[in-house]
Amino acid sequence: MKIKNSALKVSILFTCMFALALAALTFAGPWIVSLLCDCFSKQQFLHFFIGIVYCAVPAGWGAIIILLKLLFNINKGIVFSVKNTRMLTVLSWLCLYVGFLSGFASYRYYPFIIVGISALFIGLIVRVVRNIISEAIIIKEENELTV
Repeated sequence: MKIKNSALKVSILFTCMFALALAALTFAGPWIVSLLCDCFSKQQFLHFFIGIVYCAVPAGWGAIIILLKLLFNINKGIVFSVKNTRMLTVLSWLCLYVGFLSGFASYRYYPFIIVGISALFIGLIVRVVRNIISEAIIIKEENELTV
């Protein structure tokens, strides 16, 4: 696999860094959440927050896998494909899921609303990009038919 440009390399590097951070959160989640609850005097919500974190972890792994697949497709020159639009659709749903999950968590700790709104907004952005690529596929197919 030959990576074409530095922007793609940086994107893959950051995605791998997020994967490492998510792996740390997956394995050390209870300890990290307990530490944060101690710092913010929210020890009474420890089990609730651990549950929220572990409900969000599968969405995080799904997003990382999708991002890596998209980046490797781009590296192969596969940009405007139906497969990529499907992956973007799933990615947007994962963002929406985390947004609603964080919104639910904000009933116990209000700052979670920031995470929730951010995730919902990112889901919206991904959805818009998905729609743009979907339209670009149609234009590409029409151009390929024109001789």
